[in-house]
Amino acid sequence: MEVYLHKNSGILVGNPFSANLGGTIKVNGSLGNEVVFQGDRLDSWYNDSPGQWDRIWLMPGSKNNIFDYAIIKEGTIGIHADTIVNSNPTAIVNNCIIENMSAIGILGQEAKLDVNNTVVSNCGQYTLVCNIGGDYNFTHCTFANFWDLGTRNTPSVLLNNYYEDADGILHIRDLNNVHFTNCIIDGDLTTEIEYQENSSGIFNYTFDHCLITIDPNINTNTTNYINIIKNESPDFEDKSTRDFHLTENSPCINSGTNTSISDDIEGNTRNNPDLGAYEFVD
Repeated sequence: MEVYLHKNSGILVGNPFSANLGGTIKVNGSLGNEVVFQGDRLDSWYNDSPGQWDRIWLMPGSKNNIFDYAIIKEGTIGIHADTIVNSNPTAIVNNCIIENMSAIGILGQEAKLDVNNTVVSNCGQYTLVCNIGGDYNFTHCTFANFWDLGTRNTPSVLLNNYYEDADGILHIRDLNNVHFTNCIIDGDLTTEIEYQENSSGIFNYTFDHCLITIDPNINTNTTNYINIIKNESPDFEDKSTRDFHLTENSPCINSGTNTSISDDIEGNTRNNPDLGAYEFVD
């Protein structure tokens, strides 16, 4: 199934004028029959051209959204989860590819997201922003930013627990949890993770069995980092074509910890799990 969106258009889930009305979208694709969201310009000039449409916007109050086997590409922001933390997840994202966005792949704003077996790649700014607090879990995800359509000065992943209003007043929004398990965070910058922390609020994050590209001056001998691989190449098959399968020499092979995610994005069984969305197959 393919969903085509015109320039500057997007999908709003919920009511932009009332957070009380909520709203839900359920995208139920399957392996080999993914639901594709893309621009409506089908002439060859627009092939692989980002920024053709706006975003899928989960408005404040929206909850219990599901994206399973979706391909979201060539817009401005892939999934924008703009909501208030509650006991329900804003969205569960499984087995998805979000790529070639002119700005951001996944933007969470005080959201509750559960993302598994998902690849987010090649974005003009960030692949992932966990902004103004929230609660996030990422398992077996590949965040790979090798943007080649200009200069990118922003890291692949941004974590934040505050915002400044128009009057210059700081507002704290607790980042209760960001947990990365068996993930890869890589790109063509020397550091691909940025922390914007206000010490007045909660700022909890954990990288558990992950390969990360990070400022070498950051102390990773803390409880925030568990069995990480630091500043090594994941040895992707071909990052120039966004092929983020692992080669046989990848340090990500057999470097994960066991989770409830028993298969990879392509349905391959995870035995001695690898890092990222793709399990290496001989």
